[in-house]
Amino acid sequence: MQEEGQMVPAPHRQQSQRIAARIAARLAAQLAAKLSAFGQGMQLPPRVRRELEREQYLSELLVTSLQLLVLLLFAVLYLETPPGFSPDAPIRAVPLGISLFAVLALVRLYLAVTGQLANWMVGLSVVAEMAVLIFVIWAYHLQYEQPAQMYLKTTEFAYIFSLIALRALRFEPLWVTLSGLTATLGWLLLLHYALTHASGNPVTWDYVTALRSTQIHYGAELDKLLSILIVSAVLALALARARGFVVKAVRGQQAVADLSLFFDDSVANRITGFEANIMAGHAELRDASIVFLDMRGFTQAAAMLQPSALIQLLGEYQSLVVPIVKAHGGSIDKFMGDGILASFGAVTADDHHAANALHAIDAILVAVDQWRVQRQSKSQPAPDVGAGMSSGPVLFGILGHGSRLEYTVIGDTVNLAAKLEKQNKTQGTRGLTTRASYQQARRQGYLGEKHVLPEQPVDGVSGTIHLVDLALGSDA
Repeated sequence: MQEEGQMVPAPHRQQSQRIAARIAARLAAQLAAKLSAFGQGMQLPPRVRRELEREQYLSELLVTSLQLLVLLLFAVLYLETPPGFSPDAPIRAVPLGISLFAVLALVRLYLAVTGQLANWMVGLSVVAEMAVLIFVIWAYHLQYEQPAQMYLKTTEFAYIFSLIALRALRFEPLWVTLSGLTATLGWLLLLHYALTHASGNPVTWDYVTALRSTQIHYGAELDKLLSILIVSAVLALALARARGFVVKAVRGQQAVADLSLFFDDSVANRITGFEANIMAGHAELRDASIVFLDMRGFTQAAAMLQPSALIQLLGEYQSLVVPIVKAHGGSIDKFMGDGILASFGAVTADDHHAANALHAIDAILVAVDQWRVQRQSKSQPAPDVGAGMSSGPVLFGILGHGSRLEYTVIGDTVNLAAKLEKQNKTQGTRGLTTRASYQQARRQGYLGEKHVLPEQPVDGVSGTIHLVDLALGSDA
């Protein structure tokens, strides 16, 4: 055991320094290699990358805001705490450090808010803020007018981990790694400065002596370097894994958003939230109402309009009808050219599906009338709409084969609604349902008065049916 005051031979001192440097370099290289492999294996779609960039921007604002709050706290504590050093000390480390940190944080905040904060600026900021902390720790021996070895024992060493941890809020392993490597290099420089500027014997191998004096214990310093590298590596690798999960989550959100363009929102949520493997044949039996909507006069309009104008006509019609269906609890099953298939109570059970379906048809007929008036005032084709509605048991589930599946409704109730919509042409009506469906809607709270037609045949249906004309009536 080395006694206090006994000089450590220079070769041993240099050998210990070289060993510590090699260990730090090896750990840094291994961490950089893993992060590089992770980055190469993750090719992000542009939309996912843009979403992550938006989150990074918000994270940078959070990091900077937290740093400014901590600086404010330190400033208050410094002002309220009696100084423990001479009034004529050559430097005041804490006020200087707070000022430098505040300048860095405010500049970075300005660049972030104005959209000028490039990645290289973030990297430079990470290095600069750690360099400021290392400088403040170095300045402590001047402030307290003590040998340089004194700053190696300061409790401000713990703030190194605070800066590294703050960088983890951006969910980017690169900045955590850069912060940790900068801290490691900075502490090596502090150690080198203390060794080269110490008078007498600066090193001891006696741990207790090192704790009770300003002498340096290589083992203790190696522990500090390893702790910085290990914490940085663990945080960086944890962030790399977490970033993978974040990317998958963002991709999942994008997938749901994309599915919502092709499916009703409720159907898209069912698909993405399905726990078992999605396959054909999975279905649920529901008591629901089905509504078929079809444009009247679309063929004539198609003959008169250019393709772009025809697409615009369909867009206007669908933009008018779809929100009304959804507002009354319905789901769009599919678009069929100028036709629309909507369901009420199929995707999600609804005890008022029949009443909601008739309320939706009433609102659609009113909206279409207003829409037609607007188009006629511009001398544009103004097709009408026909509706067929039927209530009863339906199967809501997955049809198809292999990689081509479809979520839809099937059953006699669906077929009857389609036939009733076509029956409008025979009857000269705008909307039809059965008396049974109308009575069910009345029991569910529908108050509209409709005209019940005599029992009659319907094309494609055996026997005769009591039909109800869905022309507008009073609805209290």
